Amino acid sequence: MLAAVFAGDRRVWRAAAIAAVPLLCLTAFYCLRPQDYYTGTNNVEVYTYVNQTPAGQRVCVPGLEIPANTARIRLQLISLTSPRPAMKMALAYADGHVVRSFLPPVGVPPNHISFADFRIPLVPAHPAGRKGTVCITAADVVNWGGTPLPKVPASAPPTAGGRPLLGRVAVWYLPRIGAQHSYLAQAGTILRRASLFRPGFVGPWLYVVILLVVLPLLALASVRCLATAAAGGARSRHLAMSLFVIAAINFACWALITPPFQAPDEVDHFAYTQSLVERGEAPSRNPASPLGRWASSEALALDDMSFLTDHQVGDTRLPWTVTQRDRYRVQVAELRPSASDGGGNETAATHGAIYYAALAPAYVLASNSPLDQLTLMRMTSALIGALTVLFAFLLARELAPGRQWLAVLAALLVAFEPMYGFISGSVNNDVGVNAAAAAFELLLILMVRRGLTLRLGLLAGGLLIVLPIIKGTAYSLYPVAAVALLATLWRHHRRPDLVGLGAFAASALLVREISVNLAGIFRPSAAAATAQTSSPSGAVHEVFAHPLGYAAYLWEVFLPRLSFMAPHFETPGIPGFTIFVERGWAAFGWYDVLFPHWVYSTILVVMLLVPLLAVIAARREWSFVRRNALELGLVVLMPVAVIAGFEAAFYTTGTRPLIAEFGRYAFPGIAPLAVLVVGALHAFGRRWMVFAGAALLVAMLALSYASQLLTLTTFYT
Repeated sequence: MLAAVFAGDRRVWRAAAIAAVPLLCLTAFYCLRPQDYYTGTNNVEVYTYVNQTPAGQRVCVPGLEIPANTARIRLQLISLTSPRPAMKMALAYADGHVVRSFLPPVGVPPNHISFADFRIPLVPAHPAGRKGTVCITAADVVNWGGTPLPKVPASAPPTAGGRPLLGRVAVWYLPRIGAQHSYLAQAGTILRRASLFRPGFVGPWLYVVILLVVLPLLALASVRCLATAAAGGARSRHLAMSLFVIAAINFACWALITPPFQAPDEVDHFAYTQSLVERGEAPSRNPASPLGRWASSEALALDDMSFLTDHQVGDTRLPWTVTQRDRYRVQVAELRPSASDGGGNETAATHGAIYYAALAPAYVLASNSPLDQLTLMRMTSALIGALTVLFAFLLARELAPGRQWLAVLAALLVAFEPMYGFISGSVNNDVGVNAAAAAFELLLILMVRRGLTLRLGLLAGGLLIVLPIIKGTAYSLYPVAAVALLATLWRHHRRPDLVGLGAFAASALLVREISVNLAGIFRPSAAAATAQTSSPSGAVHEVFAHPLGYAAYLWEVFLPRLSFMAPHFETPGIPGFTIFVERGWAAFGWYDVLFPHWVYSTILVVMLLVPLLAVIAARREWSFVRRNALELGLVVLMPVAVIAGFEAAFYTTGTRPLIAEFGRYAFPGIAPLAVLVVGALHAFGRRWMVFAGAALLVAMLALSYASQLLTLTTFYT
């Protein structure tokens, strides 16, 4: 049995075991180390400061549920004076009992952000919590942190001097001073909280199975795939299917770990499919559309999950009590919210309907609950994301057919890249364009190597038009396609090749005609020719109008600004670190679930080593590089074009206060990037590169597992 499980090249298993030991110890340290924790929050983040109150004015926050074992109540504020003024708090429980607390003046600089931690008698362990209202009065001017809203909240709005506020004030609940718990000690609580606001079949048991059974078995299966491929004799079809299944299961685990609607713009991507199914139309592109951004069914779920006050900053926590979950169920039963009254303008409305239509069967098969629909749609998205892993395997195998283990490693690096896994386990149009781009890149390499056959021409021509319909950022691959097509015609220009060229043109024209007609169906009020295939002409115009400015912009993304360059970013540091290291590898939720800084510094070192290793590898394998120079040039050009394309879309001649780009926008080039990384392993020589590849795989597996743990512990402790 052991021989069957640990089959394949022993070098892979040895290197994997050696690399796994320190990474397992690091993970255990993370889980066992005592941590500060919250007993709860009111699910309101400090997006800004919502109410400046004069001296003596009373600010009240009603409708609070103070959890058991709470000994401190925290608010965040800015004091306009130094020292920070004295404050007094009155906590009135629903049973009439009032608790009072006082904070003396504290020496903080004026306009300095600080916490006000009011001590209260320990809330008993039973019942699970107590309802109450907090009222605070400061001896001088302060401004309270919270989230502004477009209108006064319908239920329990905070007040200042008796006047309702346009927003909510953030409140945190903490245990006794010095109380800490390890994540392992809190595991039961964490997993119970994670199972709330999920489909009925999801319970704490499922997360135990995912963390202790499914993910470890996936890691074992991944190393076994690499070992059997390195030993030789494994069938390509069997390996391809195994890689697809491994990736799909990993992405499905992400789908269950990531809190509902806490992936980037998932609220709008979900609404797009809902509009297609319920109304037969894509959401409106008109900002003045009278339709709602979200249907009532989705809006109610978002409101009861506190989405409007908890999705951007990450300093608060999601609703994680059974009371909040049950309140949502009661409201659904009483209100019976409609799923067909949405379809208004939202952030995803500019995209074509292809990806969203692919999720429509999952939406239809699920129950009427948005939480059930979202989960099944995420599972479908996981299958689409796994296609990129399959195409990465085929791309690497095409370039180096005699070294199949390199193709397996390239595919597994994609499958366990944490940010790619997180996005693939969510409802996001990026998943569709990533898979389509990987397929198109594979077709371009096949064209250059084998010629433009009838089948390749039909597939490549159709995908050429489909790509920007899925998402406009795919236009960045058009220059690569032009170079590949010219190279194909230069290499393969016999008379039979004209059939493939004709098929390419005919397929492109046919798909464009179909897309125009379908645009008229999905968007009857829009011009069919522009509804689906509009080009990013504005971005291209800006780049060509200011080529030196765009070059300076790219320089400032990756390198320190030179003295003669106009500043394009107000943020300190190198924007590329935020974009490609933090946001490209591990920035979960909407924006801010992040590892400690040293993790990203380690990733950066490895990223900087790869080009150096690639140069050494090219020298070692010069004969291969010379024979395949055209194909390798295209593989390098693909991610370069993708990055240059989305940077062009964000280029401005002025100075931007915030970094708008996200590293996940480079994922249409993730398959060729993985091929380049495994190619760089040749720098270690053919004897040692297997060891290096196995260690790299284990590091990626550990980072992926740690990312899933990080997401759970951040949202639910």
